[in-house]
Amino acid sequence: MLSLRPMENKNTGNPAPEKPGDDGSFQVRIEKLVTGGAGLGRHEGQAVFVPRTAPGDLVDVRVVEARKGFLRAEVVAILENGSDRREAPCPHYGECGGCDLQHLGEDAQRKGKAEIVLDCFQRLGKLDVSGLLSGPRPGGELGYRNRIRLFSSPTGRYGLMRRGTHDVVELDACPLMPERFNGEILPWLRFLPPVDQIVVRMDGREDERSRWILSIFGQPPRLKVLKKIISALGPGEAPAPGCAGILFNNLPVWGRDYLLYTVAGHTLRAGVHSFFQGNLAVTEQAVALARDWIAELRDKGSLGPLLGDLFCGVGLFTLTLADLFEKIVAIDSDQPACRDAINNIARDDAARGKATVHTGPLAQVMDQADLASPAEWASSLCLVDPPRTGLGKEGVDALLKADPRHILYMSCDPATLARDVGRLHAAGYAPRRLEVLDMFPQTAHIESLMLLERSAQ
Repeated sequence: MLSLRPMENKNTGNPAPEKPGDDGSFQVRIEKLVTGGAGLGRHEGQAVFVPRTAPGDLVDVRVVEARKGFLRAEVVAILENGSDRREAPCPHYGECGGCDLQHLGEDAQRKGKAEIVLDCFQRLGKLDVSGLLSGPRPGGELGYRNRIRLFSSPTGRYGLMRRGTHDVVELDACPLMPERFNGEILPWLRFLPPVDQIVVRMDGREDERSRWILSIFGQPPRLKVLKKIISALGPGEAPAPGCAGILFNNLPVWGRDYLLYTVAGHTLRAGVHSFFQGNLAVTEQAVALARDWIAELRDKGSLGPLLGDLFCGVGLFTLTLADLFEKIVAIDSDQPACRDAINNIARDDAARGKATVHTGPLAQVMDQADLASPAEWASSLCLVDPPRTGLGKEGVDALLKADPRHILYMSCDPATLARDVGRLHAAGYAPRRLEVLDMFPQTAHIESLMLLERSAQ
């Protein structure tokens, strides 16, 4: 099996890349990381993208896909290690598809992500934001995830999919998950009847109050076996320590179907069908950063009374920013998330009475005249936290129609962020602040928070 860990160099110095050998392989020097986490090199005038390589690596590669203007290749051998290459902390790295960057030290990962964000803005947004960008800050590099989806292998053990295949890499542990998952939950799962998939959600607590929920997906006969296991429990006994609920094919079987998360002193209920951030520590960073930036606007006298939380989810920003505004209009197209948001607002002292939740597509909901007056929208701060696809043309147009004074954009994809911000900038919004957040260490996923301000008319 091919090893992608540091190995003894075959060459010394810095030889130029060679032409293809008899087996079709050739050498390439990796220049930098690009979106998606692959390394970029060049061969005979073409860009070559090579996964799990580090800047400075000299690698022997073989082409797996040829496109007009670029090649995708795989590593045959690492001939020289770049200065930032390290031994991956996970023994499964290079096999399972969960991580992209474990071969890089944490500082190099953060630097690479910041450079990717800058590159996206330059290429896709036609903007130079180098003077604004800060971060990512050091954080928890391992044990940070609160959710994982596992697949059953032919032997009945659970693991993650091998990248680009349907093969399952069986896991003894996942370093990105908390110790409780690796030490207690994963071993316990092996005693359940074999099923197709399992999703484990954890509330992120690190004490005896921590709770987790299990969603099982499998053939109906497995449910009968599961019910027999549950029926053998004593009064008040949980199936496993900390287990708060079990679902089978999305239907509750035992316990509850939601977890309670705590962020910035606020408690948020999130059902199993609602999205919630997978890294609570960096979610806290994002909330603190948003509050700091908003406080600066308030000190300058440019903060209006209305917050438009336009992809509100379960109400994360509605609750944690509620004390800074007089009125909040929360919008989301996901019905389960909106139900959770309504529940969370009703239980939160800061948001109750000033926040309303509206369900539906952003552009359609914002056309409702009774949400807020044109003057309220014009002085508002609109916070958007869209999915990976970004706002798109309809979302940008809806924002421009509302014409808020400030836009706070939380993004999980720098390419769509740069595209959307380019459109907003062309319409008169100037970027003011930008921070990259290391929400997903060891992976190529990049979270960013950006503040934009409407230019003076």
